[in-house]
Amino acid sequence: MNRNPPTEVKRILREEIGFGCPVSGCGLPYLEWHHFDPPWHVTNHHNPEGMIALCRTHHIQADHGAFSVEQLHELKQSGKDNWRQVSGKFNWMRNRLLAVVGGNFYYETPVIFKFKEQPIIWFERDENNYLLLNLHMLSTSNDPRAYIKNNEWYNVGGEEDIECPPSAKKLKIKYPNGDLVQIEFFELNNVDDAEKRYPDARVREWPIELPVTAVEVTNIVANSGLEFNAKETKFGNGNVMKNCFASNCGAGLAIS
Repeated sequence: MNRNPPTEVKRILREEIGFGCPVSGCGLPYLEWHHFDPPWHVTNHHNPEGMIALCRTHHIQADHGAFSVEQLHELKQSGKDNWRQVSGKFNWMRNRLLAVVGGNFYYETPVIFKFKEQPIIWFERDENNYLLLNLHMLSTSNDPRAYIKNNEWYNVGGEEDIECPPSAKKLKIKYPNGDLVQIEFFELNNVDDAEKRYPDARVREWPIELPVTAVEVTNIVANSGLEFNAKETKFGNGNVMKNCFASNCGAGLAIS
């Protein structure tokens, strides 16, 4: 038995806490699965009554004894109340999406980056229209890489650094060989906000409805020549692409 619970168990654990981490004031939507009653090292199991969904930070804390068994059972009971209290700070996750990949703009295009016909960075939405992040990191290394499937973490452990603040508006994963993905969200409530954020873009010509949530993506695949940075996309033999706008596409950036 591995530690990845069956789909039905995950559904139960998500449903009991609402959308995000049940620790008071948190609500972070990027979740892992904590076995606590009994702990995994005592008995390998996927009994949802002895498990809880937590964000990565609070999962690490729970693994180190920060919460008693009684406290974790209480969090399972109070999770939905906590989500009702903190959900307002995540309303930006229900806006229309403007993906910004290396200085290029893709409106209502859920697949941001596709490589050899396989989605690498993309979004889905849940039944309440909240964004669900999906990320499969490209690498020239043979070492495993973390990935995220509908806001659920997998294969974490070999990273040099993971940054994910309580707002959920930034996610950064960095590896020792130089592989890096950074995903950052910004609310653009009006044209002035958009022009201030992207002064070189022809914002007033964009056929979009405001407000939108902009998601900026930086991706470096070490030793490959493929890089999205804050202002441009580099690939191949020094090819550069920037300040392009596309809407309702099958994919933003697609490389075959």
